[in-house]
Amino acid sequence: MSSSPRESFLAQVRTPDLDTEVFELRQNLTNLKREALAQAKAVDEQRARLVMPGLYEQMVQLEVQLAGHLGLAVALALSVLDEHHSGASLSQFDRELREQMSETATGLVTRHGSRLAKMVAQIEAQRLVWRHSHEFMSWLAFRRSDERYPAKDRLERLDAFGVQSRLLEARTVVIGVVGLRISAALEGADRFNLGNRWRLSPTPEHALERYVWPLLSYMPATTVKIERFRWEYDTMVEAGAPDEVLEGERAKLAGMLEAQFADALGDLPESARAGML
Repeated sequence: MSSSPRESFLAQVRTPDLDTEVFELRQNLTNLKREALAQAKAVDEQRARLVMPGLYEQMVQLEVQLAGHLGLAVALALSVLDEHHSGASLSQFDRELREQMSETATGLVTRHGSRLAKMVAQIEAQRLVWRHSHEFMSWLAFRRSDERYPAKDRLERLDAFGVQSRLLEARTVVIGVVGLRISAALEGADRFNLGNRWRLSPTPEHALERYVWPLLSYMPATTVKIERFRWEYDTMVEAGAPDEVLEGERAKLAGMLEAQFADALGDLPESARAGML
């Protein structure tokens, strides 16, 4: 009798070498992300634009293979957890390279023959859309004290970019495939891994915002709690907390991520189980 998605996820988390092939796929995916990030930093923009499509396509193919062993939702959950531990996330790429990845992902959706591969490529394409949207909102919407960007101008820019429609459409697609709770967990992790985003500071005003914003989001309870923890972690980074303190907080965050995905994997649409052996 096969295990449930939740049991499968927890087994892989607690015993990473439980399945040698799965363990190697996860390692290869992490190493490929590290390699891509290193190349993006080491070469000029023109060279990076030549290299990235191939590397990104390899990443998607590895995710498809991982989903073919564990199921789509479990594969996504493990890849996010691995990004947390390694720090190697597609969110770290600059906007120009992510836009190029978007083109590659869109092409993969139409080119792949298998249902599972199409679903993986489709979700990855939408994750790039919401990364763009969150980065733009973070860069522009929160520049309150910057005289170059008055409030009316910031709003017009956000509206012209179509942030609301793009972000909500991307969410709708991902929720339709893997459900609300997995989608919320993915989006939260992607936003907080962005290399260029606004971070709340350890001030009384921002303390109020860190408390209120997650509660106003109407996200599931587990997601709201981890969202608040991420904001609090940010303030420790901004305040220059020692590395050993930050390491301990990241370990707590990893535990919260595990619990978040385990909770979400307990109730999945059938499409999120695609590929599960």
